[in-house]
Amino acid sequence: MPAVIARIAREIPAIGFLTTKTLSVNPREGYREPIVHEYYPGCFVNAVGLANPGARNFLEAMRPLLPLHENKPLLVSIMGNDAEEFLECALILDPIADAFELNLSCPHVKGSGQSVGSDPEVVRSVVRLLKTRIKKPIVPKLSPNLGDIPGMARLCEEEGAAGLSLINTVGPGTAVDAEGNPILSNINGGLSGAGIFPVGLKAVREAASAVNIPIIASGGIGSAEDVTAYMEAGASFFAVGSALAGLKTHEIADFFAKLTSALERRPAQPAPAKCLAPTSRTTYSKTRVVENTRIGDDMSELRLEQGSPCEPGNFFFLRLPGIGEKPFSPARDLAPIYLVRKVGPFTSALERLKPGDWIYMRGPYGQGFPAPPPPRPLVLVAGGTGSAPIMLAAARWKHAVVRSFFGFSADITDQFRQEIMGNISGADVVIDAPNQVGQVVRSLAEDMMLKPDLYKECLAFVCGPAAMMRAAVAVLKEQAPEERIFIAREDIMRCGIGLCGSCGTSGGLRSCIDGPVMPAHADLDF
Repeated sequence: MPAVIARIAREIPAIGFLTTKTLSVNPREGYREPIVHEYYPGCFVNAVGLANPGARNFLEAMRPLLPLHENKPLLVSIMGNDAEEFLECALILDPIADAFELNLSCPHVKGSGQSVGSDPEVVRSVVRLLKTRIKKPIVPKLSPNLGDIPGMARLCEEEGAAGLSLINTVGPGTAVDAEGNPILSNINGGLSGAGIFPVGLKAVREAASAVNIPIIASGGIGSAEDVTAYMEAGASFFAVGSALAGLKTHEIADFFAKLTSALERRPAQPAPAKCLAPTSRTTYSKTRVVENTRIGDDMSELRLEQGSPCEPGNFFFLRLPGIGEKPFSPARDLAPIYLVRKVGPFTSALERLKPGDWIYMRGPYGQGFPAPPPPRPLVLVAGGTGSAPIMLAAARWKHAVVRSFFGFSADITDQFRQEIMGNISGADVVIDAPNQVGQVVRSLAEDMMLKPDLYKECLAFVCGPAAMMRAAVAVLKEQAPEERIFIAREDIMRCGIGLCGSCGTSGGLRSCIDGPVMPAHADLDF
């Protein structure tokens, strides 16, 4: 996430300041997936659970990236269960913060957020203590669920707050699927997006009537009209969040360019639409398991009845109500096939599915592999479950494939081996010897020595564990230009629409939106 902040500050001139995700003294895992659901276009219910790497880890990751481009201020959002914990978090992060936002308003985390911010005396003690010990501006973030926003705003001003942030998410509320199953793993979540704009507007108007300190308005901002309405209500600064869902980094830059043009009354530049998506981007479809077959010592092949068309390298979320969801790239799309390796509770549950069992899926998401322009030869390199998008690429561009390499860390069945070799041109399937990983890269290197001219002309697609991809790219670069080598990242992707920040790369991109397929010459930490 720090690299994403730095990249956005650098590439989007219209943004004046940036606010971090809320940070705690110690790392927090947050809730398991699903954590976000778009229940109506532009309207979200989310329960991330204030997941964050912890104050010290964030400090070390953010420090080398400062100052931000053009010295844009960094508003660091912090949380705590009491005044002392807020202070401890602030003291850790003080070297990188230009100001502190106090999260007194998260509606779905017990023991912090709204449960702290609803008690006037606790809020008073938090603001007073930080104002005494911290020299940076203090900006409490208040909940729209408070019964007395003017009173709480006055209290914060009296204790020395430099400004207020309004509002956090509304609620909590519950989203359910077509069968009435709660979608979020936490069941309840905060509401954000276009639907809470009237609530935010009311809260800002009430606070502005009670205090003389600046107000940062957030909650449903998606157009110049929204900014103007908040400005007329008394806000001085404006924060945009949910409206950016689904936008690639360059599209976010375009959004803000149009937004500022509209505010400056430049009619030649169209204002961004209030809602950028015609339908929900997290809609689930329901399908049955056709077959669930063991294809290796640590891998199974899950075949489903129905799926959606996608590009090789795109991914879907598979969901089991009450258990969770995870992202997977298919090996086949319309009659979907997914490769599953058991690594935790969710993949263990997938492995236990039987023919006829129901499963939910949403997608496709992300950016896939580029179509190889004829007559460019295509070379494929895959490792483990990363074989799935490579298999789909091989089927999609069958006549372009000249060489393909599939590596596995444990034995696979003869049937699966024949499925690969019988359907993919020039396929080489290798199994790592015990304690000797990387045989697939060695096979690639040996082939390159025999056919260097082929690799000079090829387009190469790579997917698998990060170490394998690093080694494969290093080998391919000896002959193939970097701009013709593409990797499919297998990052931790939790929302799929670019909001949660879990999949940020060292180059400041988000894998779920700007990837997962990216050119190897990009600044990537794969």
